[in-house]
Amino acid sequence: MALKSYIAKNTFRDSVYLMRLSNTVRNFEDVIEAEVIIGTDHNKKFLRSGGLWSEKIEKEAGANDLIIAVEAENEEKAEKAIQKALDELNKEAARDNLQNEFVPRTFETAYKYMSDANLALLSIPGRYVEREANQILDKGLHLMIFSDNVPLESEISLKKKAQGKGLLVMGPDCGTAIINGVPLAFANEVRRGSIGIVAAAGTGLQEVSTLIHNYGEGISQGIGTGGRDVKTEVGGITMLQGLELLAEDNDTEVIVIISKPPDEEVLEKVLDRAGKIDKPVVVTFLGGDQTKIKAAGCKPALTLKEAAQLAVKLAGGEGVSESAVNFSVDAGLLKEAKNNLNQNQRYLRALYSGGTLAYEALLLMGNMKGKIYTNLSFKGAENIEDVYKSRENTVIDYGEDEFTQGRLHPMIDPSLRNTRIVEEAKDPETAVIMLDLVLGYNAHPDPAGSVIEAIREARETMEKEKRQIVFVTTVCGTDEDIQKRSDQVEKLKKENVLVFPSNADAVSFVVRLLSS
Repeated sequence: MALKSYIAKNTFRDSVYLMRLSNTVRNFEDVIEAEVIIGTDHNKKFLRSGGLWSEKIEKEAGANDLIIAVEAENEEKAEKAIQKALDELNKEAARDNLQNEFVPRTFETAYKYMSDANLALLSIPGRYVEREANQILDKGLHLMIFSDNVPLESEISLKKKAQGKGLLVMGPDCGTAIINGVPLAFANEVRRGSIGIVAAAGTGLQEVSTLIHNYGEGISQGIGTGGRDVKTEVGGITMLQGLELLAEDNDTEVIVIISKPPDEEVLEKVLDRAGKIDKPVVVTFLGGDQTKIKAAGCKPALTLKEAAQLAVKLAGGEGVSESAVNFSVDAGLLKEAKNNLNQNQRYLRALYSGGTLAYEALLLMGNMKGKIYTNLSFKGAENIEDVYKSRENTVIDYGEDEFTQGRLHPMIDPSLRNTRIVEEAKDPETAVIMLDLVLGYNAHPDPAGSVIEAIREARETMEKEKRQIVFVTTVCGTDEDIQKRSDQVEKLKKENVLVFPSNADAVSFVVRLLSS
């Protein structure tokens, strides 16, 4: 085998194109593994962990350069693969030069062609957000900022400016919103209804909105705030604005608030305002103090599933079945899964694409045997030193910055997580691999199909060692999503993957399995 690399200096391509090009190179004859990737520090660390590292990359590649790294059967095949990758890059550049279709390069140009727009969505490198966002706000548009790595002081400045203009800034790092029935960024196809959501948690909003849809009710508005909105420095500006909007919205009859526990000062402001709204308000501060929520006159929910069920009940819906409300772990399924494990298999490896779902999992894992390690900030779990190497029970959020700088979000490109699935299967102490599959707009077109390939490869390793691993999943989505939830569930079940109705249900099963 031979490892070769090439550094294309001062070369940039967007992460969607690089994902496709990497897949193309991997399919070349006699190529074992390949990556075409921007030379950020995080991406270099990934190449090192994946065995594609070289001294050339260490010495020559910078954050403005493109790395082509190839492992092939021999040097000749590796060189040919690199040359083909360069040919593809050159073809793409030539196509760009011949492109006749007009694509606006600035907000000002785009606004000239859509001067009646009232909302803009920004997805650009974080360091440029404040400049562009100010232009947008000056034109009187509401703003959703998908970008992360935006300085905190920029967020504060932009939100205060928007507040003064009567405008809404959702974000930064706002992954999901549904405004007047229009899904934005990572959102799902859900029916319109009477339940309004304001959330400082992207996949939290997705989990609750899809469960509400699957229970037979619908969403009036889904307002995202960005996770830092509930920090003292920001003051909950967008969450409070969102509550005002939902309180005044005639189409909203029930309100749901979703967040990790806000800072104390913000928590008091939010509950004070929520308690004065003349509509039922369900509050899920994951791991937060339930007594304060009750004292404010709101309805507390411990989990995202419970929040969805409460909201549907308050909206007068009858779509929540008794079995869904009172979910219990099937004893026969539990016994069968337990019998598939040997005495050395003791630990969970939870690999999430949704940060809120990963956080909820940590919250529900209190009875697990052994320590819990994670790359999230969570009281009661240990900080993992190397995000590429699991220890005991490990919960990893692949949407965190160390995995997304210079790469696509794992909901779009699950290749990093798929590689990790195969690696975790090699550990004789791994008992359960738990995954979330998040459907919807801009997500991978077939996440089940993608993960099944990795599961099959993992099982090949295990069969040689005569052991099994329990694969557990939850699928966040609806049958109206382009990926169609029921189709995704069916594919997984055909591969003997255990699929649960919600993230909370999946975690409950795993905790019972590994604590028994």
